Amino acid sequence: MKINLRSYATELSFWIEALKPFISKEFHRPLSALKEQLENGRDNLRPAFEWKLDKPVVTKEAERYDGPDKSPHKVKVGWQFESNFVSNEQSRKTGLWTVTKMVTHIRVYSANNDEEILHFHHDLKNREQLGPHVHMQFSEHYLKDKGRIPIAVPRFPVTAILPTDCFDLVLAEFFPFDWPKSQAGSHGLATLRSSQRNRFIAISDALRKEWDASPKLTPVAATQNCYMTDLQIA
Repeated sequence: MKINLRSYATELSFWIEALKPFISKEFHRPLSALKEQLENGRDNLRPAFEWKLDKPVVTKEAERYDGPDKSPHKVKVGWQFESNFVSNEQSRKTGLWTVTKMVTHIRVYSANNDEEILHFHHDLKNREQLGPHVHMQFSEHYLKDKGRIPIAVPRFPVTAILPTDCFDLVLAEFFPFDWPKSQAGSHGLATLRSSQRNRFIAISDALRKEWDASPKLTPVAATQNCYMTDLQIA
């Protein structure tokens, strides 16, 4: 899997600005540091670097996620991720890096006492693992901490894998009225739309190739065990 870190850094800048109304000011600095970390790792052109958010960025209270006057509990949503990028001889010229790790954790907290009530993550599998290449699953650690069986399946195939796309999905769910308004008025919306659209088309095309290469399986079954090596996500 490949990513153009120059293009994605621009996308990230616009996305952070759209996000700010949904978080408190204490999280603005970590977001700025996140952008700087990505650009420094990219421009120094190390053989590899890690890009991550150490502590969750947490939203304001969500209270209308099931519709006006229908959400029984106020909640907050936490966003945290880890990723690794590896360069090659073409990275300086093309800006393309290989993605070796990308996992985004989404936690939902009760607004009353900050208790974690749900934890899932979007992840990439490696070649040796089973499941969809890009998938979402409930956190095994969360299940174990809750006294439940820490089972890793089902892994649900998804199109959102970049940390910003994963949080975009969650914001659209928990702030279904405010998040679209913020996006509509945000600077750089055209860039965000075209980048995400191109990414989802690339993922869809890669899945179609998997289906064509597995004539004895249904597309659902083929998707549940695929590995899309040539996919470029930004």
